[in-house]
Parts: sequence; C-alpha cells; structure tokens
Amino acid sequence: MEIKDIIFTKKMKAVLADESQFLFLGGATGCSKSLIAGLKVLDILLHLPKDRNKFYIVFKDRGTAERNFIQGKSSFYQLFNHLCYGYSQSKVGGLQFKVKGLYSDKTVYLMGADDKTSWSKILGSDPDGIWLEELSELHIDLVRECMGRAVSRNCRLIATTNGGLPTQEFYTDYLNYAVVQFRDSVPQVELAEMKEDKPNFHYYHFNLDDDSPHYTQEQRENLFALHPLGSFAYNSKVLGCRGFVEGAAYAPLMDKAIHLHEYETINLPHLKEIILSIDIGSSKDASNPNKSATVATLLGFSKGYQRVIALECFLIATPTLSHDEIIRECEKRIEPYFVRYMHAFKKIVIDSAESILINTWRQKNKFSTITVKGATKHIKDYITLTTRCQLKAQLIQQERLLWSDRAINSYDAHTRILFDDDGAELDNSVVDNDIADSLTYGLTECWDYLVRQDKRKV
Repeated sequence: MEIKDIIFTKKMKAVLADESQFLFLGGATGCSKSLIAGLKVLDILLHLPKDRNKFYIVFKDRGTAERNFIQGKSSFYQLFNHLCYGYSQSKVGGLQFKVKGLYSDKTVYLMGADDKTSWSKILGSDPDGIWLEELSELHIDLVRECMGRAVSRNCRLIATTNGGLPTQEFYTDYLNYAVVQFRDSVPQVELAEMKEDKPNFHYYHFNLDDDSPHYTQEQRENLFALHPLGSFAYNSKVLGCRGFVEGAAYAPLMDKAIHLHEYETINLPHLKEIILSIDIGSSKDASNPNKSATVATLLGFSKGYQRVIALECFLIATPTLSHDEIIRECEKRIEPYFVRYMHAFKKIVIDSAESILINTWRQKNKFSTITVKGATKHIKDYITLTTRCQLKAQLIQQERLLWSDRAINSYDAHTRILFDDDGAELDNSVVDNDIADSLTYGLTECWDYLVRQDKRKV
C-alpha cells in the first residue's frame, strides 16, 4: 500500500486537521480508523517541539503491536519508512523505533496492555503523546493512567475503538463527554449516551456506508452479512456501536431512563421494608479484586412490595477480611438508615453458607431490632437458580426492580450478567456475580410478596 492508494474522506481530513487534545475514533471495522489515527500521530510526531521526544502506542498485547503496526501495510511505519528507523526490541523499553521529526528525532514505544510492569514503568517517564488502539480491549487502569498522564503533561491523546459494552468505563468516564463531530451520521444509540461537555474531547464515528470508499458494494454487503443481525459482534464490528454481549440475561430489558434513579428523588420515609443483603466472595485468588469481593446491597421495598430499589451497593473487601471487620464496616454504613428508618429496617440477610459469620453477627449485632439471618437460596421446585434469574428479569421488565445512582455498580453489573445453559445466571467467578447474588438474596427474602404482584402500580 502507498499513500496514493488512500481515498481521503471529509471525515478523515477533519481528523487530520483537528487540534483537540483528545481524539476518540469509534465505529465499524475496516473504516480506516487506525489508518487515519496513525497518520495523525505521525503529524504530531513531526511537529513536536525539540524537547518533547517520547510517544507511546498501546495495543492489547505485544504480538498485536508487531503484526498490526510494524508489519501492517497501512501503518505509518510502513507508509513512511523513510522517516522511521532504528527499530529494536529492547528488554527495558520493549518495541521501539525512531521518527525523524522537524525539530528533533522522536522515540516511539509500542506497548502491550497485558504487560502492566512494562507500561507502568514507561508511562512513568512522562509521555509527550499517546495513542490507544482498541479502547474496548484495554484494561481500564491503563486507560485511566494514560488519560491522567495526557492531562498532567498537556500532551495529545488519540484513541480508537470498535463498539464495546455501554457500561465499560472508557465510555462512562471519558468518551461519553466528548463533543460529537459529523453527528448526522452517528447512530442514535451512540448519541443517546453522549454528554458532550468537554470541548477538548472530540469524537468521530466511522461507518461502512460513509467511511469505506475503498470497499466495493459487494464487499460492504459481505461485511454486513458477516455476523447475525442484532448480535454483539454485529453491533460492535459492523455498526461500530456500543451494545450488549450475546446471552445477556438482563441488559436487553434495562433502560437507564426507567430503571436508574437519582438517590435524592427516592421517598425513603415511605418504604415498607429495608433489607441489607450480603454475599461473601469465595474466589481462591484473594489478591485479585476483579475475581471476588464481599458485597452488600441495601434494598428498599415500597408499599405492597410493588417495587424494589437498590438504594446502595458497596464492596466491602476481598475474602481476606475478618468477620469482625465485615460486621463493623456494614454497621457503619447502615447506621444512618437505622437511625432514621428504624420502623422499616428489620433484616440483615447473609449467604446461608456463611454460618460462622451469621452466628458471629447475631452475637455482636449493635442494632437490637434488626434480625440477622441466612438467605433463602433454594426451595425445591420453587426457588432455584433458574427461577431466581426469571424473577429478576420479570421485575425489570415490569419496571419494578430499580436502582439508585448510589448503586450504579449493581446496575452496571447486571448489564453484564449472562445466561447459563439452564437459564440461570452464568457464574464466571467475578465480582459481577457477587454483586448479583447480593441483590438476589434480598429479593428471595421477600419472594412470596413480590410474585403476588404482576405489574407496577402507580
């Protein structure tokens, strides 16, 4: 491939001319996002001042960096090989090469996001520019580190992505705040999430109809037919939109406008019952906070158990925390509710497998009017893993299971929960499962009351 082979669209030219500090390029696969991002990076490299000479390009792993960039025919490393030299595979700096800038030569480091030791050391040396390739596949800790470095160093950051999960932090913490460019061609599902209140963030969405002039109509149609319509792969790769993974248990039923409410708008004094329900994370890998956590969910039930709302959801600790520490942390969090709403706050429900914690809490309980008990997890042919999932889905569909913004982590976790083959929640031994179980134990405690209602009442 040569430069003369590139067909530059208006959108590509706009990206090249854009001087915003943060550029986010999202959209379908095969729409030249990485090509134009690379050309923009090269332009930045050529014009960096003499004393700014370090640029970092981050891929999901080192192998991808070598295949897609060093060997990739459309990378600026190949297109402008007369400007790039000195490629090496240093043990200290990883993959790196030099670029002949207008004012001084620049060093470009290629990093894999899967090697935290490598990227944390290199980013600590203060970058003068960053390119994040495929945001949806990068660990959020790396993304946060890069965003922070770009702000503190006042350097440029460019990021590309296909569609990811709407609840991924790169959307909710960063991309959603960017100002949309060429908005007439941006799908509504993307626009609906955009807050657009950071003028130094710009977002460009690329699609197969407008941004792939190098494809024939047949090639374009083949891409549209590549994945099942409505699947996550179709949304992500073909449309380039955020979407939910195939097999999502609750995500297709959930709508933030309906199911997520501001905490301050909740009529707390009129709640019929308040329950704290707790799941104890059981991962053997206690050092990994993504694998397991002790989770507590505070649930409020309206009159007649017509609705239930997750008031708060908080992660207490990894499984290494002692029972006494768990009790102290929970009681500190719920004391304001007990003081104000003692009439409604009657139960603390704990995973029934945790008999030692249950008995210890009963002995140490500082709230004498609150009962500490084990959760009702199973009643033969009535409450099972499958019917628990069905009840939760039914309550969501009926607009009877809600979340406050203080339980946004629980809302987000439920958008990621998948079905197992038997219709139960798929247990991937991650924190999302602990969060889901924590909420479920509160629901099963009021099972009979909840199933009596078949719709939400005003």
